[in-house]
Amino acid sequence: MALIGRIFVVLFSFVIASLVAAVVMAIGMLLPYDWQSLASPGIHGGMFTMVVGFGFFIIAGLALLPAILVIALAETFRLRSALFYATAGGLEGLLLFYQRVWPMGLDNDPLMIRMAEIMAAAGIVAGLCYWALAGRNAGKWSEPPRAA
Repeated sequence: MALIGRIFVVLFSFVIASLVAAVVMAIGMLLPYDWQSLASPGIHGGMFTMVVGFGFFIIAGLALLPAILVIALAETFRLRSALFYATAGGLEGLLLFYQRVWPMGLDNDPLMIRMAEIMAAAGIVAGLCYWALAGRNAGKWSEPPRAA
């Protein structure tokens, strides 16, 4: 019964972490541009929400399989370190970025390097968010209850 509850906690935490990663990615992509016009109402006001919405579905869809592998590893070995989740999130962000961009070639393009940094930052923040919600209790469902 504890395992079923844990599955729901993990899924909820993954969804929230994907949303946080989308927000970080949108801020990183849109910040160098006219941030004041994004905060004003009108046609530009919905741009941030649109980028976050699309980014959420893309991140959640592409990161699901690697995240399942990392979560299964963490649950199996009871890895509860925030550093583990931040590192795994950052590596997963870079993996998702380079998996899509590598065939086009990087050629030390400053824009591509910036996008890689943004994806790594989004992965790190998502990993820390997941740790705060579910990762710090990884593997506790399999421990026997303590005697009073």
